[in-house]
Amino acid sequence: MKTQRKRVLRAVTALVVFAAVSVPVFAEGGPPGGPRIVARQTAQAQNRLSLAEQYLSRLSAKSKRTRTIAGSAGLAVGALFVGGGLAMMSEDNEADWLGFGEFFGAMAVITGGITVAGGGLALAIPSPAERAYKKIRPIEDPALREAACADALSDLSRKGRKTRMIMGGLTCALGVAGVLSSSGGEDSPDGAVCSAAFAGGVALYWFLVKSPAERTYRAYLERGGVKPVPDLVLGIGPRGGFRAGLSLDF
Repeated sequence: MKTQRKRVLRAVTALVVFAAVSVPVFAEGGPPGGPRIVARQTAQAQNRLSLAEQYLSRLSAKSKRTRTIAGSAGLAVGALFVGGGLAMMSEDNEADWLGFGEFFGAMAVITGGITVAGGGLALAIPSPAERAYKKIRPIEDPALREAACADALSDLSRKGRKTRMIMGGLTCALGVAGVLSSSGGEDSPDGAVCSAAFAGGVALYWFLVKSPAERTYRAYLERGGVKPVPDLVLGIGPRGGFRAGLSLDF
């Protein structure tokens, strides 16, 4: 019993430490100079679209394409679930005296309805990048338009990072809760270890993989000549130690 508790405790500790210390720490204030310096540097460009607007328009188009594909897929899959569920519920099968067909058919209809609703919302509601670009497009002054695009990129990047941190933290909390709830039962501790490993992996994905808005803003800054602030990366070293370092993409 003591061995089981020790293994579960190690799993919880590994989940919390592995996810928490691997989070890259970004400067809240943004890169040196801020987005408006890059905007002023590129406002005099002769291109039809300024530098910031080019990146914002690409991000808007990519966001629209992604939600269109996701929404269409949701409608199609949801319709299949609804149709299959209705077919299962309408079958007059005397052998199914327990009513499994009707039960699973009803579950399929409910799941399909939720999926269809989600797909419809994805198609109907523009993404934040689309709304930001639509709001900026009527601006006629090149300098103001460039500054507004740069500010929009910065704001979208900041919101994308905040969302990732929240989702990563929630995943860690759910993983720890799952491990603690399983520790009081008679189940094998291997299940708790697998749950901790899975939750830790999902949390690391949220913590380490930048959102499209963050990647777009970083590319815009590099293209504009402003070097991004290095990332402080914390991690687990050999023999249970910790390591810290700076990471900068070139």
